This record gives sequence, C-alpha cells and structure tokens, in this order.
Amino acid sequence: MRKVFTVFKWEVGKLFSSWRRTFTLFLLPAVFLVGMLNLFPILLNYLSTGTLNKMPVTVVNAPDSFMEFIDDTLKAKSFRYNYMTDDEFDSFTKNKNEFRKQLRKGMIICLFDSGVESRSFDEEIVAYYEEVSKDNTEAVSNAVIYVAFDANSYTAQTRSETFKEAILKEYQNSLIDKLGGDYSAFGSALFETDSFNPVTDFLDYRTVANNAASRVVSGVLMIMMYYSTYSLVIDMFASERDRGFMDKLILTPVSRKKIYAGKILAINVIVTFSTCVTMALLFLSSWLNRNNDAMSLLPFGMMLTPSELLIVIGTIPVTVFLMTSICVSTVFSLKNLEDITINLQLPLIYFLGDFFIQMFRGTRPITLEYFVPVHNSLQLIAETFMAQDKAWHVIMIYLLNSALALGIFAATFRKEERK
Repeated sequence: MRKVFTVFKWEVGKLFSSWRRTFTLFLLPAVFLVGMLNLFPILLNYLSTGTLNKMPVTVVNAPDSFMEFIDDTLKAKSFRYNYMTDDEFDSFTKNKNEFRKQLRKGMIICLFDSGVESRSFDEEIVAYYEEVSKDNTEAVSNAVIYVAFDANSYTAQTRSETFKEAILKEYQNSLIDKLGGDYSAFGSALFETDSFNPVTDFLDYRTVANNAASRVVSGVLMIMMYYSTYSLVIDMFASERDRGFMDKLILTPVSRKKIYAGKILAINVIVTFSTCVTMALLFLSSWLNRNNDAMSLLPFGMMLTPSELLIVIGTIPVTVFLMTSICVSTVFSLKNLEDITINLQLPLIYFLGDFFIQMFRGTRPITLEYFVPVHNSLQLIAETFMAQDKAWHVIMIYLLNSALALGIFAATFRKEERK
C-alpha cells in the first residue's frame, strides 16, 4: 500500500509542478463551461431580437399600487420598467414601423385598464371590494391588466410569462391587502408574511433553480468528469507507454499492479477534486445571478441539503472510477497513440448527446435507465437536484458502477500480464 501511495504522490506532484497543467485541468474547462452557460441567454436574446440589451417592460397607465409594489418588492427589480401614460402610448403606437421594430427587439407591454372612464385602476379595485364587503355576490371588477409581446419572439414570450408569473400574480395577490378596505378588515385578507422571509424566499428560489439545475448541472458534470479522466489517462498511461517510460517503470522494484493502482488512484482523486471545483463554480454562478434572467440556465438560488450534497459528491468518484476503467481498457487494447486519442474522444459525443437529451426531456427516467452504466449517474445527480432520489437508486447505482469498473480493470490487467 505504501508503494501505491508513493506512485500516487508522484503523479499528483507532476500535475502540480506546472501551473499551466494545473490551470488547464482544474480551472480552464470549468470556467469555459460556466462561461458558456451564462453566455447562453445573452446569445439567445441576440439571435431572437438582434440586440444584446434586454428591453424594459413598458408599463402603460401604471396605478399607484403597482408603483408602490415595484418599489417594495425585491423580486420585481429583476425587470426594468419604462412608464408611459395613455396619451404617450397612443402617440408611440402611431408610428407603426417603429412600434413593430421595438416589438421585434423583445418589447413587453403591460397596460392597466380600469374598464370605467370615470375611475382609475385603483379606484375600480376599491369599488369592487366595497361591493363585496356589502355581501354583493354579483359584484364584478372591470379592471384588466393586458400583457402584449411579439408572439414570434421566443425570448419576449418567455420573459412575458416570467413577468406574469413572478410579478403580476404577486401584485394581484397584494391588492386585497392594499385596497381591500372593509372586506380586508373583516378578516378575509390573504395570509400575510414578513416582507422578507429568508426561509420562504430561498425555498421558492430553490424550486425553480434546482429544476433548471437537474437539466443542466448533471450533464455538465458528466462532460467535465470524462474530459478530465481521458486527458489524465492519455497522459499517465498512453503517452508514457508511447515514450517507453512505462517499460522503465515496470523494471523498478514496484510491481506492475501497484504502479497501475497508484496511477488510477491519482486520476480518481484529481478528477473528483476538479469536478467538485466545477460544481462549486456552478453554485457560485447561480447565487450571483440576482437578476434571475428569464432565459438563464442557472437561475438564482440553486441549493442542496447536506444529504443531497453527499449523494452528488459520492456519485462523482464512483462515476470517475468507471470512466477510468473504460479509458484504461481502451489504452491497453490499442497500440497507436493517435488511435487511442480518437477512440477516447468519441464518447464525448455520447455525453454531449446525453446532456442535450436531459436538458429538453420532459419526463422522469424509466427504471431501465438506472441499470445503464454512467448514464445512471447522470440520472441520479439530476434526481437529487429535484429531491426525488431514492435510497435503492443510490445503493444500486454505486454498486453496479463500482462492480463493473473492478471487472473491467481485472480483465484488462489480466490480459496485459499475459503479453
């Protein structure tokens, strides 16, 4: 065991002896992946609207209650607002070419209409609740909020849906407390919470963010794991054998099995640490995304409980162990370094495909998927982010992938010793 650890320290020391190699393995892929995830909404906005800037929500005839809601609600500040009166909006829409141009750029219009010429929007709401407080069961409010956007713009459509769900719905729920009058005083108001309740807010954010993370983070981690694994296997096994250095190592007093075991241990520890760095950057990216862009792949608030975090961290070395066995088996099955490199790069296509399938699928995995090696790790990480992991999934996936990796290593090295 001491000799295995000596080989392990030697391999790790080689990696950290050059800051370029360290940066290339640990930070460069992680920074690139996180950068691309954050660049995605900007590129999508540009392809959809032709501009890098996000259009503000144009609010027409905004009532005082809405203005106060925007000022008092932190979540509402994720959007920018451009306020117009009815006359200003009518004047703006007269220039049809300019109006259509703004719509194509992603303009969203929120128009408040009281439905009664003699009343403002807020006055119509107050009048409605006054009728309700008099037990008028036929009371009807004429107040309407219209939201308009370019239906051909995916970005505008998505932002408008987010605006309606996150801002307008909460604003409508607040009206009963602000304008409910006697009806509210009789105890029929909605349950009111503190304006800032960190537990409630974090859980609300977590629901949305973890749902997105289950589609994105699992695939990103799998790509990162395989990229790092095959890079190190080429460096520690294929390149050393191609240079003849592996033959010299085998002539040392350290047995072949212990040399291989030390290298495999080094690969697993290095890749596990590198993947954890990537995951930390993904969490940091999510928590820095305070504006909660509607198109963001990593919305604000991604969070795991301690048990969920342990499952994800535990899945990483098990998956890396299996990936290492597959890569090492490929190295010992081929002789030419170029052939080895090409064959080890091909699975990246599979992981990219798995990433996009996971990103756009709308159903939970079927039971059979938990028995597909490597792919089951992606599904386990995704389900953990969704808080849908089950104990038998975790145990079965860990045992299956570990047993398969040990079997591949045993068969590979047994064949190698016979040569």
